Amino acid sequence: MPRTQRARSARALANDAAIRAAGVTEVLRVGVDHLSLRDVGHRAGLTHGATYARYEDVDELLVDLWNSTMLARAVTLYDLCAALVREPGPGRAADLARWVARAEPTDVACFQVLFTARRLPTLQEEVEPFIDEYLIGRWARPDLDPAVGLRVAVVFTLSLVTLAAAYRFGADHDFEEAFYELLVEGLSVPPAKVGPVPALAPSAPFSPPPSDDLRTQLAVATFGVVGRSGYTRATISRIARRANCSPGAIYKLFASKEDLAIEALRSVMRARLLAPGRRLDVVREGWLTEMLADAVAPANHVRALFNLEMTIAGAHHERIRAAILDRLTELETVASILSGLADEERAVLRRRLRAGTFLITAMGHLSTLGAAPSDSELHAFAEPMRAALVEGHEHAWRAFDEQIAELARARGE
Repeated sequence: MPRTQRARSARALANDAAIRAAGVTEVLRVGVDHLSLRDVGHRAGLTHGATYARYEDVDELLVDLWNSTMLARAVTLYDLCAALVREPGPGRAADLARWVARAEPTDVACFQVLFTARRLPTLQEEVEPFIDEYLIGRWARPDLDPAVGLRVAVVFTLSLVTLAAAYRFGADHDFEEAFYELLVEGLSVPPAKVGPVPALAPSAPFSPPPSDDLRTQLAVATFGVVGRSGYTRATISRIARRANCSPGAIYKLFASKEDLAIEALRSVMRARLLAPGRRLDVVREGWLTEMLADAVAPANHVRALFNLEMTIAGAHHERIRAAILDRLTELETVASILSGLADEERAVLRRRLRAGTFLITAMGHLSTLGAAPSDSELHAFAEPMRAALVEGHEHAWRAFDEQIAELARARGE
């Protein structure tokens, strides 16, 4: 006769729940890369041996967290996003906004687990079916509408980005209200109604600025190592080898790896935005399509990974978090000093800039999970969103673009 599985005791089930709750808390406190079974067990009020009797290692704990708590929540979020894409309107947007506002710590931890799984083979085996079925597969499968699938995948990733930002930086209700209104407006245009892709500027591969200065070379080396291996695995020794210098030479310029990473974020990543001759030209058809195509281009994969890894590191390092916030709000600061605009128009522009930044950030994060969509699929999503961002505020956007161009020219002098 086949053996039947013995029912677990109430105490064992209670221990499981305590370990899982402690695991989520520790992921939020120290991150996936620093997760420790000993610390999890201690937080759960269990002995070290009791925790190891349940899990072989940290990878197995992460697999259990994903399968027991995070997967069902991720599917629920995806379904809410799919409902909004299929029936864009205030009611569906309110359902999604309500879920995000009431998100649990598990949902915030899910962002880290989902987007770091690629570095952990055991966890990736468990997470990959969700990615294939709900995210990448929804626009890669020939039996589904790729443009609709891409819209849902981006809105899903956007939702994770916004709830993670609210958890770390605090909720901004004015922005959130405007953000969901923009989503409804953009998603209300069916993909089939979006015009053909206009002539787009080619997506130039991102290349950090060349320099003989060791400080800049170290920032560029840090950019590459963090992007490929993650912040935790980006050791000073590895960065020194990439920059062809000694660890001692690094410590003469930077007090810590954290300082190095912040320098990479500020100097390497900022260079592209304010490069001489740069114009945003938000009112132009195809502008957002170009920005999203640039975010997902295979040639820019390391940049997408660097942005993602720094976002994850910022959850656990206050100074990195502050540097990320400065970068996210850099364009909003420019909008705040524009002359000839009423205060309310400046406020609207700042909110829309943040929404656009979140869109591009989410697309970059999504690209780290797998294949990039085509220009036509991107355009079917991006162009209605660009039109929603611009509508009624063309004058403000043109003034903003001129200010960015002026800053770029000044930087080139």
